[in-house]
Amino acid sequence: MTRGIYIIGTDTEVGKSVIAAGLMATLIQRGYRAAYFKPISSGQTQDENGFHPADAFFVRHISGFDEKEEIISPFAYYHAVAPHLAARWEQNPVSVPRIKNNLNYLKERYEIIIAEAAGGIAVPLNDHGLMQYELIRELRFSCALVTRAGLGTINHTLLTLSFASKEQLEVTSIFINQYTGAPLEVENIEVIRRWSNVENIYVVPALETLDRYSLINAFNNILNSKDLDNILKPLPD
Repeated sequence: MTRGIYIIGTDTEVGKSVIAAGLMATLIQRGYRAAYFKPISSGQTQDENGFHPADAFFVRHISGFDEKEEIISPFAYYHAVAPHLAARWEQNPVSVPRIKNNLNYLKERYEIIIAEAAGGIAVPLNDHGLMQYELIRELRFSCALVTRAGLGTINHTLLTLSFASKEQLEVTSIFINQYTGAPLEVENIEVIRRWSNVENIYVVPALETLDRYSLINAFNNILNSKDLDNILKPLPD
């Protein structure tokens, strides 16, 4: 059975795509058939071949994952705004059946799927009430929460965990990102360990460069095979 995790964040720009890229690069380096999936994204980047969904482009570049963009990012909006607004502006509403079809395609071909949310879990995805937590629940993923190491992270982390529990989302792990070793960050991590009730907590250091080597090295230092078994959960057929 295919295993997977849905990466959620306490806020936008918290580093979800960096964690996804690190996981993908490490899994592929260890010989797993791993796929990245970001069904809804806002914001694009450009190269000599045209425009690409920015987060998927970054993860593919870092990890070496090679799959068609229209499969891994079926709703890739140009405007870097909230998904429901981008969908309205671009007249391309989110279709859950299409997302499910693409996910099934990946499940048939890969043993691990690293999915990524667009922003936080309490984000509207269309103008008709579909929320991100509802999509994750319908796709039947467990979650990994990415949070910052610095000031404000205790409140943001515990609020997100409380809301996820209320909406019946399992959070298997927390990745505390951009850690510099400052005394405030050390205290924040200890408080999160004490109050989150999440056993699998990983501290990702702030990196001078975001490249394949640096991310694989960082993730090899914090994740072993048992950790992967604790983080990744089976995806029902």
